[in-house]
Amino acid sequence: MSGPEPIRVAIAGFGRLASDVARGLAARDDITVVGVARRQSGGATLHLAGADVPVFSSVSGMLEESEPDVIFEATLPEHALDHAIGALEHGVRPVVATSGLSEADLDRLARACVGARLGGVFAPNLSVGAVVLMHLAAIAGRFFDHAEIIEYHRDRKADAPSGTAAHTARLMQQARGDRFVQAPSRTITLDGVRGGQSGGIGIHSVRLPGLVAHQEVILGGIGQTLTLRHDATSNDSYVPGAVLAIKHATATAGLTVGLGALLGLEP
Repeated sequence: MSGPEPIRVAIAGFGRLASDVARGLAARDDITVVGVARRQSGGATLHLAGADVPVFSSVSGMLEESEPDVIFEATLPEHALDHAIGALEHGVRPVVATSGLSEADLDRLARACVGARLGGVFAPNLSVGAVVLMHLAAIAGRFFDHAEIIEYHRDRKADAPSGTAAHTARLMQQARGDRFVQAPSRTITLDGVRGGQSGGIGIHSVRLPGLVAHQEVILGGIGQTLTLRHDATSNDSYVPGAVLAIKHATATAGLTVGLGALLGLEP
C-alpha cells in the first residue's frame, strides 16, 4: 500500500538560503522540488539530489508550468509579496522566508489567504534555534527594564534590521505589555552610534562577509545582565523549519506568522 503523494514544491529564488533549502527538500521522500525560478536562467535544469529540476526565468511561468502545491519564496523584500499573492491566485500555498515585509504587507497577504481559502506561512527565520531564542527573550523581557538586540548577517543581506530582530522586539514588547527603558546618552559624537530602537529596545545590525545568521539579546537590570545568543553556522539549519512550514501550509487555511506558532511557542 503506497503512502501519500509527495508535496510538490516550487522554489522562488536561488540565493544562499533558497539553494541550500532546495537541496535539503529535494533529498526528502515526502517532498518533490518541481521547479526553481531564477532571473535570466530559464530553460536550464538543476541537478538536485539525483533529479533534474527545471529552471524558469519567471515565477509566474513556474507556477503555470510546474503545477506546485506550495511555493517557497526566498527572493527579495520588494518581490516577495507579489510572488506570494500571485501563487494564491494560481491555487498555490505560499511559504515566505523572505524578511523585510511590513505589517501592511502581512495584512494584505493574510486577506489574500482568506480569500483563496488556502494556507500560507510567513516565517522570516526558519531556524528552530532562533525561534526558541525569541521565545526565551520574550519571557526574560518581563523581568528586565532594559534590552538591546545585536544581529549579525552576511554583507549582502538586503534589509536591516533583520526580520528576526524585528520580530524578537515585537514579541518582547507584547510579553512585557509596555515599552522598555532606553538609557539616554548625554553626548553623541557619531550619528547612529546607539543604533535604531523599537519600543525602547535598541537594535544594531552588523553586516560582514563570513557571517551567516547570528543574534544576541542582552537584557540589563540592577547589578546584572542576561545574554541570549543563537548562531546559525550554515543554511542547512533552515531545512527542518522549511519542511514544517510547508506541511503546515498544506494542512491549514489562512496565514500563519512565525515558525514559533508552529512549534507551540506563540499563539
